[in-house]
Amino acid sequence: MTGQQKLRVFLGAQLLFFAAWGAWLMYSRSAASAEFALDTVPVDPRDLASGTYVALNYQISSPEACRPLLEAGAAEAFVELKDSGRRQNTAAGTLPVYQAAGCAAAPGAGVWARAEIYGGFAGRINARYGIERFYVNENDPLKNSAAGSVAARVKLGRGNRLTILGLEKKI
Repeated sequence: MTGQQKLRVFLGAQLLFFAAWGAWLMYSRSAASAEFALDTVPVDPRDLASGTYVALNYQISSPEACRPLLEAGAAEAFVELKDSGRRQNTAAGTLPVYQAAGCAAAPGAGVWARAEIYGGFAGRINARYGIERFYVNENDPLKNSAAGSVAARVKLGRGNRLTILGLEKKI
Protein backbone atom coordinates (compact mmCIF):
# COMPACT_ATOMS: atom_id res chain seq x y z
CA MET A 1 0.00 0.00 0.00
CA THR A 2 1.45 3.36 -0.98
CA GLY A 3 1.67 6.39 1.26
CA GLN A 4 -1.15 8.12 -0.63
CA GLN A 5 -3.44 5.08 -0.21
CA LYS A 6 -2.66 4.95 3.53
CA LEU A 7 -3.55 8.63 3.82
CA ARG A 8 -6.88 8.06 2.04
CA VAL A 9 -7.72 5.14 4.33
CA PHE A 10 -6.78 7.20 7.39
CA LEU A 11 -8.89 10.19 6.27
CA GLY A 12 -11.78 7.90 5.36
CA ALA A 13 -11.67 6.30 8.81
CA GLN A 14 -11.78 9.73 10.45
CA LEU A 15 -14.73 10.78 8.31
CA LEU A 16 -16.57 7.57 9.16
CA PHE A 17 -15.87 8.01 12.88
CA PHE A 18 -17.23 11.56 12.99
CA ALA A 19 -20.27 10.68 10.87
CA ALA A 20 -21.09 7.79 13.25
CA TRP A 21 -20.58 10.02 16.27
CA GLY A 22 -22.89 12.71 14.83
CA ALA A 23 -25.54 10.10 14.05
CA TRP A 24 -25.32 8.72 17.59
CA LEU A 25 -25.73 12.23 19.08
CA MET A 26 -28.79 12.91 16.92
CA TYR A 27 -30.24 9.47 17.76
CA SER A 28 -29.73 9.90 21.52
CA ARG A 29 -31.66 13.22 21.52
CA SER A 30 -34.56 11.85 19.49
CA ALA A 31 -36.07 9.65 22.20
CA ALA A 32 -39.83 9.98 22.35
CA SER A 33 -40.33 11.62 25.74
CA ALA A 34 -41.83 14.81 27.09
CA GLU A 35 -39.76 17.91 27.67
CA PHE A 36 -39.75 19.41 31.15
CA ALA A 37 -37.87 21.96 33.22
CA LEU A 38 -35.52 21.53 36.16
CA ASP A 39 -34.76 24.34 38.59
CA THR A 40 -31.08 25.24 38.53
CA VAL A 41 -28.48 27.07 40.53
CA PRO A 42 -25.81 28.09 37.98
CA VAL A 43 -22.17 29.04 38.49
CA ASP A 44 -19.92 30.45 35.75
CA PRO A 45 -16.62 28.58 35.57
CA ARG A 46 -14.29 28.47 32.59
CA ASP A 47 -12.12 25.61 31.44
CA LEU A 48 -9.23 26.57 29.16
CA ALA A 49 -9.33 23.20 27.41
CA SER A 50 -13.11 22.85 27.06
CA GLY A 51 -14.33 26.44 26.79
CA THR A 52 -16.97 28.40 28.61
CA TYR A 53 -19.70 26.50 30.37
CA VAL A 54 -22.35 26.99 32.99
CA ALA A 55 -22.00 24.61 35.93
CA LEU A 56 -25.47 23.59 37.06
CA ASN A 57 -26.77 22.27 40.32
CA TYR A 58 -30.33 20.98 40.43
CA GLN A 59 -32.89 20.57 43.15
CA ILE A 60 -33.08 16.90 42.11
CA SER A 61 -29.35 16.49 42.88
CA SER A 62 -30.01 15.54 46.52
CA PRO A 63 -32.57 12.71 46.37
CA GLU A 64 -32.97 11.63 49.98
CA ALA A 65 -34.96 8.59 48.77
CA CYS A 66 -31.66 7.11 47.47
CA ARG A 67 -30.15 6.84 50.98
CA PRO A 68 -31.01 3.11 51.40
CA LEU A 69 -29.40 2.24 48.06
CA LEU A 70 -26.26 4.23 48.87
CA GLU A 71 -25.99 2.60 52.31
CA ALA A 72 -26.32 -0.80 50.59
CA GLY A 73 -23.25 0.07 48.49
CA ALA A 74 -24.93 1.05 45.22
CA ALA A 75 -23.11 3.55 43.02
CA GLU A 76 -25.92 3.92 40.50
CA ALA A 77 -29.65 4.40 40.94
CA PHE A 78 -32.73 5.46 39.03
CA VAL A 79 -34.41 8.58 40.37
CA GLU A 80 -38.12 8.95 39.70
CA LEU A 81 -39.04 12.39 38.43
CA LYS A 82 -42.61 13.62 38.70
CA ASP A 83 -44.44 16.79 37.79
CA SER A 84 -44.36 19.08 40.83
CA GLY A 85 -47.52 20.87 39.71
CA ARG A 86 -45.56 24.07 39.12
CA ARG A 87 -45.09 25.58 35.69
CA GLN A 88 -42.05 27.53 34.53
CA ASN A 89 -42.56 30.38 32.09
CA THR A 90 -39.59 30.78 29.78
CA ALA A 91 -38.89 32.53 26.50
CA ALA A 92 -39.49 29.15 24.79
CA GLY A 93 -42.91 28.69 26.43
CA THR A 94 -44.35 27.14 29.57
CA LEU A 95 -42.89 23.86 30.83
CA PRO A 96 -43.82 21.65 33.79
CA VAL A 97 -41.20 21.59 36.57
CA TYR A 98 -40.23 18.10 37.70
CA GLN A 99 -38.90 17.05 41.10
CA ALA A 100 -37.39 13.90 42.58
CA ALA A 101 -40.10 11.61 43.93
CA GLY A 102 -38.43 8.25 44.48
CA CYS A 103 -35.37 6.10 43.97
CA ALA A 104 -34.88 2.48 42.89
CA ALA A 105 -32.23 0.09 41.64
CA ALA A 106 -34.17 -0.40 38.38
CA PRO A 107 -36.51 1.94 36.49
CA GLY A 108 -40.25 1.57 36.77
CA ALA A 109 -43.11 3.07 34.79
CA GLY A 110 -42.92 6.82 34.28
CA VAL A 111 -39.87 9.08 34.15
CA TRP A 112 -36.85 7.43 35.79
CA ALA A 113 -33.46 9.11 35.31
CA ARG A 114 -30.20 7.18 35.64
CA ALA A 115 -27.90 8.78 38.22
CA GLU A 116 -24.55 8.17 39.84
CA ILE A 117 -25.09 8.43 43.61
CA TYR A 118 -22.50 9.16 46.27
CA GLY A 119 -22.27 10.49 49.79
CA GLY A 120 -21.43 14.10 50.40
CA PHE A 121 -20.60 16.50 53.19
CA ALA A 122 -22.51 16.01 56.46
CA GLY A 123 -24.25 12.82 55.27
CA ARG A 124 -25.86 14.48 52.26
CA ILE A 125 -26.89 12.25 49.33
CA ASN A 126 -25.67 13.49 45.95
CA ALA A 127 -26.80 12.42 42.50
CA ARG A 128 -24.99 13.19 39.25
CA TYR A 129 -27.02 12.89 36.05
CA GLY A 130 -24.43 13.90 33.46
CA ILE A 131 -26.13 17.25 32.81
CA GLU A 132 -24.15 19.30 35.30
CA ARG A 133 -22.30 21.27 32.60
CA PHE A 134 -23.81 23.15 29.68
CA TYR A 135 -21.37 24.68 27.21
CA VAL A 136 -22.21 28.14 25.91
CA ASN A 137 -20.75 30.63 23.50
CA GLU A 138 -18.39 33.06 25.23
CA ASN A 139 -20.72 35.94 24.26
CA ASP A 140 -23.89 34.20 25.47
CA PRO A 141 -25.59 36.29 28.19
CA LEU A 142 -26.75 33.09 29.95
CA LYS A 143 -23.18 32.44 31.14
CA ASN A 144 -23.55 35.34 33.59
CA SER A 145 -27.00 34.37 34.84
CA ALA A 146 -27.74 34.92 38.52
CA ALA A 147 -28.46 31.87 40.67
CA GLY A 148 -31.88 30.45 39.91
CA SER A 149 -32.62 32.80 36.99
CA VAL A 150 -32.47 30.01 34.40
CA ALA A 151 -34.22 26.69 33.99
CA ALA A 152 -32.81 23.70 32.15
CA ARG A 153 -35.10 22.38 29.41
CA VAL A 154 -34.49 18.63 29.52
CA LYS A 155 -35.93 15.33 28.39
CA LEU A 156 -35.28 11.71 29.12
CA GLY A 157 -33.07 10.18 26.44
CA ARG A 158 -32.01 6.66 25.58
CA GLY A 159 -30.85 4.50 28.47
CA ASN A 160 -32.77 6.67 30.96
CA ARG A 161 -30.18 9.46 30.63
CA LEU A 162 -31.27 13.06 31.03
CA THR A 163 -30.39 15.33 28.11
CA ILE A 164 -30.25 19.13 28.25
CA LEU A 165 -31.98 20.65 25.26
CA GLY A 166 -31.17 24.18 26.33
CA LEU A 167 -31.08 26.74 29.10
CA GLU A 168 -34.04 29.10 29.26
CA LYS A 169 -34.21 32.44 31.00
CA LYS A 170 -37.04 32.43 33.53
CA ILE A 171 -39.77 35.00 32.93
